[in-house]
Parts: sequence; C-alpha cells; structure tokens
Amino acid sequence: MHTSPRPSPRRTSLVLAGIATVVALAGCSSSDDAGDSGDLDASSAGVMASEPDAAGAADAEAPAAVAADADAGADGTAGSAKAAAAQQPAVIATGTVSLEAEDVARARMRVRAVVDAHQGTVGEQETTTGEKGELTTARLVLRVPSDRFDDAVTALEDVATPTGTTTNAQDVSAEVVDVDARIRAQRKSVARIEALLARAASIEQIVAIEAQLASRQADLDALESRQRWLADQTGMSTITVYVEQPATEQDAEEDTADGFLGGLAKGWDAFVDGLGAVLVVVGFLVPWLVLGAAVGVPAWLLVRRRPRGRTGAA
Repeated sequence: MHTSPRPSPRRTSLVLAGIATVVALAGCSSSDDAGDSGDLDASSAGVMASEPDAAGAADAEAPAAVAADADAGADGTAGSAKAAAAQQPAVIATGTVSLEAEDVARARMRVRAVVDAHQGTVGEQETTTGEKGELTTARLVLRVPSDRFDDAVTALEDVATPTGTTTNAQDVSAEVVDVDARIRAQRKSVARIEALLARAASIEQIVAIEAQLASRQADLDALESRQRWLADQTGMSTITVYVEQPATEQDAEEDTADGFLGGLAKGWDAFVDGLGAVLVVVGFLVPWLVLGAAVGVPAWLLVRRRPRGRTGAA
C-alpha cells in the first residue's frame, strides 16, 4: 500500500501567511475605493448646490458682460478700420462757385441744365429782383453724385463769367467704418438685453433691465442716424452757386470813393437829403399857412378898427 508524504509544517505556515497578506491588501484597496467614491459624491453635491448661486450671479452680471462684449467687439474691429478705409474711401465734398452774368435768369436756367446733365438735384434756391422786375441775384444749392463732383464744378464755371471757386474734401472713411462696427456691436448688446428681459422673474429685474434696454436702444438709434447722414453726405456732394449781375461803373465809383472827395460826396448827398426833407415840411405847411392868413388877417383888421370908431364917437 502506497502512502502520500505529509506536508511539512514550515511550508504550511508560508502558505497561510501569503493568504493573509492577499486578504489584507484586498481590504485596503476596497476601503480606499470607498473613500474616493465618497469624496467624489461629496464634491458633486457641492457643485450641484452651488450651481444655482452661480447661475444667479451670472444673471446679475449679464449687463456688465454685455457691455464688455460690446466694447470688445468695437475694439476688435477698430484694427481693420484703416485697411477698410484704404479700400473704400468715403469723402464729403463741398464746393462754392460764384458767377457774373448780364442775364441772371438765363444763367440760372443753364445751371439747372448742368445739374440735370450730372443727375443731380436743386436743394435750395433764392433770388432777388431789381426795380424793373428782372433777376439781379440768384443762389442755388445743388446736390450731385460724388463721383461727378469735379465734372459738375468745371461745367458750372462755363455757364457764365466765374469770379471765384472753392472746393473742400473731407475724408471720413475711418468714421464710417467705426460707426458700422459700433452699430453691429450695439445690436448684439440690445439682443442680449432683450433675452435677459424675457427671463426676468421679478418686477425689480424687469425695471432694471428695461432701463438698460432703453439706454442701449437710444445709443443704437443715434448711431444709425449718424450712419444715414454719412451715407448721404458721401454719396451726394453739395455745390453752392451764386449768380449776380456785374457791377456798373457808378457802383464801382461809389465803392472806391474815399478820402476828401468821398467825404465831400457823402456830405453833399446828406445836404441834398436834408434839403429835400425841409422842402417836404414846407410844402406840407404852406396850405395851412394860406388858410390861416385868409382867416386871421380879416379878423385882425376888424378887431383893430373897432377901438378907433368908439374913440371918435366919444
């Protein structure tokens, strides 16, 4: 009969020690996992608890964030202002043309013909007439497309004898780009304020948000008005035309008279005017003097005779 050998006591103790070590390590790892999961759950609960406060703070700071975004958008587009201005220049051109013509009415009609030829319009018109009813001066304010400004000025100088021409050009390209960028940023700001107004939960919030919305909408309206004005001024140029009759020799002498002769002439004119005024007064008094003499002289003679008759009778 065959019998198996019995294990030694030393080997058995080594096996038992290994098993105990494995069990201890498994217990430590499970306890560590439980602690870590507890910590994660606690941190998640803290985030969830603080989330409403964070949302309220975000809503409270939304107007300031909108303003910051608007300023950032304006600043971000300011860098490209010069490049855009160089590509598409926007210029406000104005001019003045002074003309002399014997027939002011005919010259005015020719000015209108020039405006029609250059697809412009007459914005304002002012005329004066002389003693005989003829036109002596005329002033016309013209609006012509900016790309035809120089041609229109040259054509107007050919209408009559030019006495003076001035032109002025102001480059507003940077301002046009800046206004466009501000309008885009302001529109985004208004849209965000409107979104906050839709989520308002109390009357105080509604009142505060509406105040911000009204202020930003007013700024947007002002910017849009400025944009329309710039578009009108850069698209159409303004030319003011003065037409008048040439000065006569007598008017030139009166204008150039100076010194002793000028003072003598002015004194003589004043004397003649004063003498004329005296004659007017005398002419006004003569009928009254004649009437007074016709009535007063007989009465005076009658009164003078009565005392003499009574003295003779006595």
